[in-house]
Amino acid sequence: MYSIKEQTKEQLAEWLKAHGQPAFRATQIHDWLFKKLAMTFDEMANLPKALREELAADFSACALEIETAQTDNDRTVKWLSRLHDGHTIETVLIRAPKRNTVCVSTQVGCQVHCVFCATGRQGFARNLNVSEIVDQVVLASREAGELVTNVVVMGMGEPLHNLQNLIPALEMICSPDGFGLGARHVTVSTSGVPRGIRQLADLQRPWNLAVSLHAANNELRSKIIPPKFRARIEDIRDAVAYYREKTGRMPTIEYVLVDGLNDSFDDASALADVAHDFHAKVNLIPCNSEDPRFAPPPAEKCEKFLSVLTKRNLQATLRMRKGKNIRAACGQLRQAEEES
Repeated sequence: MYSIKEQTKEQLAEWLKAHGQPAFRATQIHDWLFKKLAMTFDEMANLPKALREELAADFSACALEIETAQTDNDRTVKWLSRLHDGHTIETVLIRAPKRNTVCVSTQVGCQVHCVFCATGRQGFARNLNVSEIVDQVVLASREAGELVTNVVVMGMGEPLHNLQNLIPALEMICSPDGFGLGARHVTVSTSGVPRGIRQLADLQRPWNLAVSLHAANNELRSKIIPPKFRARIEDIRDAVAYYREKTGRMPTIEYVLVDGLNDSFDDASALADVAHDFHAKVNLIPCNSEDPRFAPPPAEKCEKFLSVLTKRNLQATLRMRKGKNIRAACGQLRQAEEES
């Protein structure tokens, strides 16, 4: 069944005309979907019941069927949603004072297979379509009681391997005809796909770009990301420079800290060099893998790593670990099949 969100206004107007409905119903439906965040046609109270039934016969109002919802003691919420073909994805709402951030998935599984990431261990099934991406924003916004303030494309999958659906989804999220979220409140995270970064740059949208390097040299990075989808740091740097030129946005380097692997003083010094070369800020993430081979460094060691960067006049942060008790932290998202 087609998602109504993937119908253009013109297509929806034609459908309404064919069903003997006045043109203004399209505006009412649009308002329910994007402003009132309806997930069912039954919620659209100002539409005639017969019209709601006809809409439900031809379209889905929401592409997600919620299987479970878990809330951590820090108020982070994680949903497991089933899709039309039986596959499942996870979505996370991260709360902070004056800020509600939704972490959305773009694929069922992931082809990149970073060694410490739960998603990649399950393999890759398919890309999410536009409505499956967009409806994760609806889901989190309803929980927050208003449109989320930030969207981070950091959930399951490599976003730049699904540009054909990611781009129209982000346009819908940011368009005044959609949710109207400011483009600078959107961050796309990638493992480093130079061609995809350049394609995104050519749109000249002020979306933020985050690149998951996890290592300051190609040799160490080869121990973290398998070769098939691993680009050279130099090629990523050139693509990021192009992105910065086209969008005017400062990129972020994401760096998962793994005890004994990439957390030494020399690693921090090398990362500082790379970050200056990228003209980027740095986001450090203590590893959340449940595999004992990829334990996070002690908190004191993480702080020392951070201090090396800040002393080099870099803008750097150490990410707070939210949602870990419900396996909603970075690198922990997976499908239901692995949990069963």
